[in-house]
Amino acid sequence: MRKLFRNILLFIAAFSMSFSVLADGDAPSVRWWKGNTHTHTWWSDGDSPPETISAWYKEHGYNFLVLSDHNIMQQGEKWYSITNPKRRSDQVASAYREYRELFPEGWIEERTVEGEKQVKLKTLEEFRHLFEEPDQFIFVKGEEITDRFHSHPIHMNGVNTVEYIAPQGGKDIPDTIQNNLDMVKAQSKKYGQPMFVHLNHPNFYFAQTPEDFFHLEYDEGEGYFEMYNGHSHVANYGNDIHQSAERMWDIVLAKRLGELKRSVLYGVAVDDAHEYTRWGGEHTNPGRGWIMVRSAWLTPNKITEAIKRGDYYNSTGVTLKSLDIGENRIDLEIDGEKGVEYTIEFVGTPRDVNMTPEVRVHPHDHNQVSDHQHSHVKTYSDEIGRVLKTVKGTSAAYQATGKEIYVRVRITSSKAHPNPHQKGDREMAWTQPLVVRL
Repeated sequence: MRKLFRNILLFIAAFSMSFSVLADGDAPSVRWWKGNTHTHTWWSDGDSPPETISAWYKEHGYNFLVLSDHNIMQQGEKWYSITNPKRRSDQVASAYREYRELFPEGWIEERTVEGEKQVKLKTLEEFRHLFEEPDQFIFVKGEEITDRFHSHPIHMNGVNTVEYIAPQGGKDIPDTIQNNLDMVKAQSKKYGQPMFVHLNHPNFYFAQTPEDFFHLEYDEGEGYFEMYNGHSHVANYGNDIHQSAERMWDIVLAKRLGELKRSVLYGVAVDDAHEYTRWGGEHTNPGRGWIMVRSAWLTPNKITEAIKRGDYYNSTGVTLKSLDIGENRIDLEIDGEKGVEYTIEFVGTPRDVNMTPEVRVHPHDHNQVSDHQHSHVKTYSDEIGRVLKTVKGTSAAYQATGKEIYVRVRITSSKAHPNPHQKGDREMAWTQPLVVRL
């Protein structure tokens, strides 16, 4: 990381950065850009300052990053205490030490208030020039709108937003989601700028169920949902009572597209990192999940536009060489690694599926509290989100017959994830759904 920062300083000294404009008639080639839309810094509950976190992502090959702190954007004045007894002193000391090593004297502004040592946090506008490079790395503004309904945490990431959005509340869980979603839609209209919002970690305290998403009204016909979250404590894979986030995605797709004739719900993979000073499966580290966005341009608006049309895939390590989701057909090729085996599964739901759920009384567990709203659990047919076709290798295709509501691809490699969400995880990738046309 020290080498990276030295290179950044040399870049700044040699060149006052501005994004180049192509000459008339020139056009960049379309390519894949790696990015993460969910991570945390000292501006909320991350364990490190935004500059060292940004350096980590750039150093590890990311092209864009959303610093999505809770109910705040990296703007205005904020001081961070590095001697607060409520924080883990070893983490704060480690982050502070690295911060001082990476940045030259004079960059870090400090003060002492009533014996408490504080660091003034740099705003995004103050530090972005240290990292942004044309066709290499950019920031996309954002915020984790952190709301709740009774004991249900309802967290939603507004992406490419301009202004802070306060949590809106609501009369129930879907209404709370809708109210915050509508605020992002309104801000997008106000500024004439593409924005989107994704619902975060639905299994965090098992706060959401598939039914909470059936009737939501999304902007321009698309919604977003974290089908993979690398946070160690959000029950990404569910338990013996609750579905995994990926399973929830299939249920919502089947219900919205097949029965209710509503818009598609795109899946998002993120790391939701909070910890950069301690590493391992029990910690909330970066690099566990991300998205690969296809665009000719690496700018906040163009990346957002590509995501809004579903032109991206999710990954925890598998990279695609090509992906074509066309008229009722999916073709893909994996950029395979030597010695690694790949299983390609085409997952979908038939049109004649029985969508009537089985309803069971929710048993008491450690997440069940007096005002928890999910007194019953609904389970659905195994035909929802079943494997339609399996291919071993690095390329595959699927031609829809018209009997499917949608088809998506899940790829599992034989390579172990280097820092997994859960022990035994393999590197994977997921495409967005092909909505089958009759």
